[in-house]
Amino acid sequence: MREGARPGPKPRRLYVRVVRLGDAGRDDLPPPRVVAAFVENLERVGRLVAHGRLTDPVGDLLILRAVDPAEASRVLRSDPYRSLVGAAYELLPWGPEKLGSGVNLEPPPALGSGRLTVLRRVSVFVRDQAAAVAWYKDILGLSVREADPETGYVEISLGGGTAALSLVAPKPEWGEPFHAEAANRIGTPTGIAFETDSVPALELRLRHAGAVVTQAPLPQPWGGTTLRFTDPDGNEFLAFDRRPRPAPAGRPAPGVKSK
Repeated sequence: MREGARPGPKPRRLYVRVVRLGDAGRDDLPPPRVVAAFVENLERVGRLVAHGRLTDPVGDLLILRAVDPAEASRVLRSDPYRSLVGAAYELLPWGPEKLGSGVNLEPPPALGSGRLTVLRRVSVFVRDQAAAVAWYKDILGLSVREADPETGYVEISLGGGTAALSLVAPKPEWGEPFHAEAANRIGTPTGIAFETDSVPALELRLRHAGAVVTQAPLPQPWGGTTLRFTDPDGNEFLAFDRRPRPAPAGRPAPGVKSK
């Protein structure tokens, strides 16, 4: 080390705290508000990576950042699950080969520092806003979440807690180049993807409604199926489901050798 240089902070590693309850019906579990307060404090100081329930076996999972096992253990001293009698409580180092990878080791921005908290809405440009709202409601099953008749603002969504689509009809009074730029976005791929419980059923419903399907159901290497379609203005969307499609009759499924 260069003389006079100060050592930098030690890199944080990931640790996994696993609690196996044994019985989901226990009456001595910590109150949800106590657990929430503990988890929120971990998030506030930049240590929380993930938290959730385990179903098989029944329990609780927490992933946190710490310099070493000793620091991770100190952080968990106030863990409300730590004092449960008869529960299996383990603190393990994160092992990508066993527990997975793709976790961001860098702490998120602190609360109150301009941190992004939710994706609220995405704009889709249309020619006739009223006709577009009716189509999205009747064909896709979305509902109006917010509407302001005075300004013409409309938000539609699949329900509470989901991102909304803001259907925008460009107006000449916006002036240039804003009006022309917005109008030029009508009838282009939106990059928006929906998840569905059945791509084939969605395709059938869209075709019966006269919608344009620009890509028929297509099995994907990751196991699901995708579909591309447009609204009446030509704005293209993608829909997918996670279930692999069965192989056509007389043809073996991928990876299955015929005899």
